[in-house]
Amino acid sequence: MKKHMNWLAGAIQLTLIAGLTTGACKAADLNARDFFSAPVGTTLGVFYMPMTRNSEYHGAADSTGKANLQVNAFAWRQLLFTDVCGTLCTPQFIVPLVDIDARLPGASRNSRESGIGDPQIGGTLFLVNEPATRTYTGLLSLITLPVGEYHSHNPDVSPGANRWAGHFILNHTQGVGDRWVLEANLEAQVYGKNDNYFGSDLEQAPLFRLQAFASYDFSQKTYGALRLIHADGGELRINGQRIDNTHKRVTQVGFEVGHWLDRQNQALVAFTQDVDSDNSYHGSQTLLRLVHVF
Repeated sequence: MKKHMNWLAGAIQLTLIAGLTTGACKAADLNARDFFSAPVGTTLGVFYMPMTRNSEYHGAADSTGKANLQVNAFAWRQLLFTDVCGTLCTPQFIVPLVDIDARLPGASRNSRESGIGDPQIGGTLFLVNEPATRTYTGLLSLITLPVGEYHSHNPDVSPGANRWAGHFILNHTQGVGDRWVLEANLEAQVYGKNDNYFGSDLEQAPLFRLQAFASYDFSQKTYGALRLIHADGGELRINGQRIDNTHKRVTQVGFEVGHWLDRQNQALVAFTQDVDSDNSYHGSQTLLRLVHVF
């Protein structure tokens, strides 16, 4: 049981990384200008290919200093801009495929699993939509469905999480002058119970995040952005008992570059580096994103 408690201290990061890479890659993990609107009837197909490389773990749970985490993922996201909600909104779904290879804190060897993760459904409701000044306010809500591949014998690296979850993000986007765009995103991630975690009930407290972007138009086709992300929360309980050293705090910085290849296709490359972390894996994330406008 003590070994499992040590693993639990690292499980929070695996849970969140899997959610990040499988769930919108992180729908929770935004990119600059994600809340720009499009005309009613526009359909987008978005393809995410994120890679996470964490070579260390910051926290008391990793007594050996050998914990590491690698995640390779692919996700397909389909969304439609419509006025069916009485205002502009974007019904959407996300289907992920993920491969996780990790050495958990306190574990003697690496564990690996791959398969289809938990899909998400939801959308953004636009509260402010002023394209002329690039001013937008939107609420993105995504529900994670526990129907992905769940491996109860190896749950910490399982593609699915065997639980419901919700991601709720309030965004405000503001154009500044002709070329700059500033964005702030307040996020809450809430989780249901996993009732089959090594035969026990695993619960996780909400995780709160701030994501901020400052982007600049280099040309009509190309922009670059700086990003700042801070996360706090996510403490774990097993069978109602609080697990020490699982309250996570992480600060990340990064940049991204987006370029329209033509009127229908955009490519984006992003890099994010952890700069401060507590009770969390520590490393970097790289993302390639492709958008097709139907």
